[in-house]
Amino acid sequence: MANATIYAEHRDILDALIASGKVSSLAGSTKTGPFKDQRDAYVFAASIAMALNSPTPAESMPKAKKDNTSIRDSVFIGAAGAKELATAVALIAETDHDTVPQSLSCQLDLISEERMAERLELLDRFAHAGFKWLDDRRSDESGIRDLMLTAMGEIDCVKMDESATEDVRDPLLDMLDMQL
Repeated sequence: MANATIYAEHRDILDALIASGKVSSLAGSTKTGPFKDQRDAYVFAASIAMALNSPTPAESMPKAKKDNTSIRDSVFIGAAGAKELATAVALIAETDHDTVPQSLSCQLDLISEERMAERLELLDRFAHAGFKWLDDRRSDESGIRDLMLTAMGEIDCVKMDESATEDVRDPLLDMLDMQL
């Protein structure tokens, strides 16, 4: 069984991001966060670091397991955008192969369901960096919702083709139930 992990050092920012009476901190139990579940906050944090292409280096990941929050893969995949994010992380994973075909083969192999644990481990590095990004900027904002807006404003949604007729819609807006 695979798990997505939210590390103990990010407990405060996690509690501020979720609106649930199920958390032990005062920030989380006030129900003012924009996310209903921890898994949704995890998806948002991982999305930030993926957009910035800046995962926490593997050697810099916390080693301690005490007080970490684990989200079972079957529960995590139920979050909006989680399955797509877990697939995308496999496609952007850096490989140490000599040729492009070898790298692509490795990345495509990583997409298989049997390798979900490895994908979530890689996704944890992005989520860790995303939570750190949010935590580092938290003091500059008046509240958690302002922090969310800053994150969405600083990380652009990129159009792939100038001639595209459809508007590019940021998938994070659907998660937050926001309409423009």
